Amino acid sequence: MRNSCRVQFSFGKKNNKHLVFSLPQTNHYQEISNLSLEPKTPNLGFDEWGNTVVIFTNTAAIEFLYSSKNVEKSLEEKWKIDDYKSNKEIDFFLKPNRFINGKDEKILKLAHSLIKNEQNVLNIAKTLYDFVLNDLSYGKPTEGLYPYSQAVEEKVTDCGGFSTLLLSLFQSVGIPGRLVVGFLLKKNLQKKVLSMLHVTSYMFHDLVMHAWIEILLPDHSWFPMDASVEWKRNHNLSKRDGGFGKIPDDRLVTSFGQDFKITVDGKKHTIDLLQLPIYL
Repeated sequence: MRNSCRVQFSFGKKNNKHLVFSLPQTNHYQEISNLSLEPKTPNLGFDEWGNTVVIFTNTAAIEFLYSSKNVEKSLEEKWKIDDYKSNKEIDFFLKPNRFINGKDEKILKLAHSLIKNEQNVLNIAKTLYDFVLNDLSYGKPTEGLYPYSQAVEEKVTDCGGFSTLLLSLFQSVGIPGRLVVGFLLKKNLQKKVLSMLHVTSYMFHDLVMHAWIEILLPDHSWFPMDASVEWKRNHNLSKRDGGFGKIPDDRLVTSFGQDFKITVDGKKHTIDLLQLPIYL
């Protein structure tokens, strides 16, 4: 685990609009503590993905202590597709939406051509991951989220497109998964030195938007994959670590999932991602 650092976000007022943000939570990627909000009593609730969403009506400040973790996991060969038993949790992660759709005929046909009659989860996961790694190229970064269809049709996409296509392929063969959304910490020698002294402070300009995926295994644990970072590393565009089963301690997770429905002052809004602060 990295040394703890302080994260400070300040958001200004914008045309009297509400400000929506997903608060980082403690999970298998990080520990969050000493959370402080200003104002102290914004509207707060959980969405269907389990994210903690705050809605401010004025300027806002968020501060917390953050410690990230190296996540490295192997996928056991024992798991088979038949080991997944339908239940509320698994069915939720197999639902198509605007960005991920394992029921699309093109996705079903593509997945079948790749895995044929394979039943081993490890073999399926590696085959689908390697396909996306070899079929796509990284480019056209956006603040929104590319749907799987953009990645299939254009072949050039960002971390979101890598993720939505891969999740669609998994969904098509009955393997549940979810999008992990957050930020990469900018690499900075000064920050590294300050971190050793336990006085690092990160703000929004120290972060780079990023997303990757996890698949849910039959034992209800999560197995991570970051194809876009591995693609960039393979093409000498990045030295960051991460890939199949490995996520290094250089990230801050803010939310899971996509295609959110949020109600503010009685009005329903559809939001692609809970990542950047959103004004509604």
